Amino acid sequence: MFKLRSALASYREGARRCVCAADVGSGTAGVGSGTASAGSGLAAAGLAEAGGRRALQLGEIRGTTRLLHIGVYPGGAARVAAAVLPVLGGPLPDSPARAGVAGNHLIMRIAPDQYWMLGGESGLDARLRSAIPADAGSVTSLDGARTHLFIEGPAARAFLGQLVPIDLDPTVFPVHGFAQTGIRHVAGLLFRASEERYELLALRTFAAFTWEVLLDAARPLGYDIVLPEA
Repeated sequence: MFKLRSALASYREGARRCVCAADVGSGTAGVGSGTASAGSGLAAAGLAEAGGRRALQLGEIRGTTRLLHIGVYPGGAARVAAAVLPVLGGPLPDSPARAGVAGNHLIMRIAPDQYWMLGGESGLDARLRSAIPADAGSVTSLDGARTHLFIEGPAARAFLGQLVPIDLDPTVFPVHGFAQTGIRHVAGLLFRASEERYELLALRTFAAFTWEVLLDAARPLGYDIVLPEA
């Protein structure tokens, strides 16, 4: 089983701080405008269910990871694979449903000729562009195109099972499993980061709507909102 340390571990460490309404203010970079109307103390600090329990933690990961897209042109697979190997510190994965780790980078093969890479140091996109032959593939930053949300807690799997049309049983969707799916017809990529933690890369255009759907669906279970350390 892959063990993720580095940037992927650092944002999980940072995402343990619960914040109050004053901390949320105008909201996070991705969901701020959508959550401004929910910026009351109740919505910002979380919500307990009838028995006082809070079974979920919901939040956004920001400023600690990069999201890059690596595209492979027809006939360029072998050259792209060879080019990225020394840059990433490991090979591109073959599995279309299980993320791989190359050095400090989490890589998901989202299509036969496309990869998403999560994590990585500053300037990595430029290094990859320099390494990959221009007629073999391309590198595109998706930092501004996706909002990185997470759902964590003992009830996370059952909670998400009501929202996404995929089987989240651990035998089908294990730790480091991923799938392109959707919540209320809004597309996103769901990744299982640990036994009780899932991460969602949502289209930024619909991030506020997705966030509100998560908060509304979490009310019966109770939840805390957690943000990474600044």
